[in-house]
Amino acid sequence: MTFWALLTLVLLLSALVAYLGDRVAKWAGKRHYRLFGLRPRQTATLVAVLTGVGIALFSYLGFLLVFREARETILEAQAIREERDRLKAEREVLLRTRGAMEAEAARALSELNALRVERKELAQALKEAEALKERLQGEVLSLEARVRALQEEKARLEAERLRLSRLLSEKEEALAAQSKALAERGRALEALEARLQGLERAALGAEAEKKRLEGERRRLEAELLALQRRLEEARGERQALQEEVQAMRLRLLEAQRELAQTEARLRALLRQAEVLEGERGQLSERLLRLSQGLYLGEVRLGAEEGRAALERVADRRAILQGFRGAELLAGEVRGPGLAVLEGAGYRDGTLLVRFRFYPEKKAFSAGEVLASATFRLATPARNQEFLERLGEEVRRKLLEAGFPPEYAAFPSPEELARGLSLLQGRREVVRVGVVAAKDLWTTERPLLAFQLLGGPPGPEVPVPTQKVP
Repeated sequence: MTFWALLTLVLLLSALVAYLGDRVAKWAGKRHYRLFGLRPRQTATLVAVLTGVGIALFSYLGFLLVFREARETILEAQAIREERDRLKAEREVLLRTRGAMEAEAARALSELNALRVERKELAQALKEAEALKERLQGEVLSLEARVRALQEEKARLEAERLRLSRLLSEKEEALAAQSKALAERGRALEALEARLQGLERAALGAEAEKKRLEGERRRLEAELLALQRRLEEARGERQALQEEVQAMRLRLLEAQRELAQTEARLRALLRQAEVLEGERGQLSERLLRLSQGLYLGEVRLGAEEGRAALERVADRRAILQGFRGAELLAGEVRGPGLAVLEGAGYRDGTLLVRFRFYPEKKAFSAGEVLASATFRLATPARNQEFLERLGEEVRRKLLEAGFPPEYAAFPSPEELARGLSLLQGRREVVRVGVVAAKDLWTTERPLLAFQLLGGPPGPEVPVPTQKVP
């Protein structure tokens, strides 16, 4: 029903309520009725008010019974809004969870990169420590070789000292023998004295050589002690380096364990991200299924309205359904006429909308019979079956005349009940037709009703002499 038609209906109902309320109030006032102990005028006012309330209530119930789409919209609006709010909440929760997972994955990747850099540094430090260890081992070997050479030089000098000591003792014994021989050989004193002086000079030279060798020996012993101290220090440094290498190996093992744990956490995060991606895909599929065939209602287009007006209405109704907007699919349209909007998919938060356009034209005039049939009355179930067949023919004619399938829905349960009520109390053969209650336009819901038609029975009933009562 269009806005102007609804406004006209409301005005007519208001006028009817006012008129009937006034008539009923005058009727009650003339008869001086008293309700609940009130005066006649007050009773007339109360009767007028109750009459207006009853008329408005019956009008509202009639509106709900006649207009199925309005009834469904009013009854299901709250459920649709709750479903839309729930889907929005689920989408926000999934988006927040996805953002948190992506941040956690980025942090884990940065930690993994830092651990890899630290492992690389530890490996470089380990290589340097191994090189330093090998260099120190080479120095230790060279020092040990030098110590052995010094020890050999010391042994050689010691042997030379013993040889010189023996030589000196031998010379001293020779001097003693010569001294004894001097007492006996006085005549050879001068020759021996000269020889003695030469021997004394040799002894002095030997004594000087001995002192020099003693100083050399002390110097070599000092150098040997220094080398031993350096060797001990090198051994201490070697032990410290070995301990440091062991500690670095322990740190490397700990880093490898932490790296393995981080990789396990990263794999878990990746699995969670895959699960979230799957849930996101399922949500997208649910939204896609929800958007496929989503009924957005009809749009009445005026003589100068076209695709732009249709896009505005589709965008507004898509936003009311919880989407970011609407994208109207290809197709040109120009009023006057009726466009039926339907969902055709979902893309990036935007609802894809297709439309069916029905030009405005007068299909049937008021009082015109769309379909009729003559049949013999039987059980209520059989009578209902005949009426439903008549309704199928009416629907076919409405579709051929250019009505939307949503409007070509006849008979409704109420109309079917009214049609069956027409047949109550009748017998034998009747002729029933579906008559247009007003002019039927393709852009409005057709107002149809079952009616009993006069005249002879049709060819459907093999009783040509029987007349319809």
